[in-house]
Amino acid sequence: MASVFDTMLDAEQVAAFLAYREGARSHDPYLPAMRDYLLSDRYPNDVARLRSGDYYFSVPVKKLIPKSYTDRKRVVYHFQKDEMSLLRMMAFTLHYHNGMFSPNLYSFRRGVSAKDCLNKMKHDLRLPSLPAVKADVQAYGSSIDIDLLIPCVERAFVDDPEFVAFVRWLLQRRTFFFDGQLMQGDTSALPGIPIHNLFTNLYLSDADELFSSRSVFYARYSDDIVMFTRTDGEAHACLDDLLALLERKHLSPHPNKTEILAPGAQFDFLGMSFCDCEIDVAKSSLAKLKRRTRMRALYLERDVRHLYPSREDKARRLIALTNRTIYGRPGTDDFSWSRWVFPVVTKTDGLHELDLYVQHCLRYLLSGKWSNARYRVGYKELKRLGYKSLVRAYFDEKER
Repeated sequence: MASVFDTMLDAEQVAAFLAYREGARSHDPYLPAMRDYLLSDRYPNDVARLRSGDYYFSVPVKKLIPKSYTDRKRVVYHFQKDEMSLLRMMAFTLHYHNGMFSPNLYSFRRGVSAKDCLNKMKHDLRLPSLPAVKADVQAYGSSIDIDLLIPCVERAFVDDPEFVAFVRWLLQRRTFFFDGQLMQGDTSALPGIPIHNLFTNLYLSDADELFSSRSVFYARYSDDIVMFTRTDGEAHACLDDLLALLERKHLSPHPNKTEILAPGAQFDFLGMSFCDCEIDVAKSSLAKLKRRTRMRALYLERDVRHLYPSREDKARRLIALTNRTIYGRPGTDDFSWSRWVFPVVTKTDGLHELDLYVQHCLRYLLSGKWSNARYRVGYKELKRLGYKSLVRAYFDEKER
């Protein structure tokens, strides 16, 4: 296979990347700048500089990004605009090396998705009768040990020393700006940069190799792992070995998400809740959507900019925002929440719960009250304003 830098310089690959970005979403805020840069003379010159060992990249900026409607924050690093465009092109190129990974790895691989994993689990009738091991890693992206990661990159790209040399330099700088100050310290695997997903896939690839052969079913999505075994004894042995592997990698298992499951027991994986042969939306996924809906309703009720003069206007706006989140933007082919969930779930309890909560927030906007007085607003009124039942949409999709 051609080296990473060779592929990045291929004009057809640049065109394929830009076409991919244009088709991946209806509005890509980075696309104009990327197109200008990748089609300019600067891009091939910059790739040639990296290839020759002239590592011109700026010092990255560290940022703390709030996680949606929580008090927690995510650490991300960001380079200058052209450098990020080059790294996005590099990430696109790296998908041609997906063959190095186990087929049981479902994260960040073009042509392979989490939905493939969930559908495989959904149709494997053996799994509800088998014990399982479920594991998750705390703060995985920012906990990767660089000194252990670099040998993983070297083994995976043994025939591409120029790319390995660039990655080694990139990870070993340990220099960044934070709050305007130049600092030295651990940057882990630079979460937030476009090629970070390669590092998260590689770092636990030995777990994929080990447990794929020892379990009836094994799947990993980044740091989210599930495996089914024939006996309880095998499940305990696999969990012990997995915990030992995580310790060697200097990773910490999530205490509430790492356990052995009895046959048919309920567990969450990739935002879904599994119990026996049924699949529903996980409570954690519902909580995020409900929290977002409530925050939007409170924001619209305040309406400090006076954009929505009547209560009906506020309710219509919440319906529009909720529909965009769940069904995507009208007239586009964006990958929406419903397109991810509808083909997978077999139960509608979670969808019904979310329906009721959206109705709850709409009645609040229309009545101005969270109390039972909001029930003076009937369901027909919500439908008149454009509300669409998620459960009804699910069954309509099934019929189609």
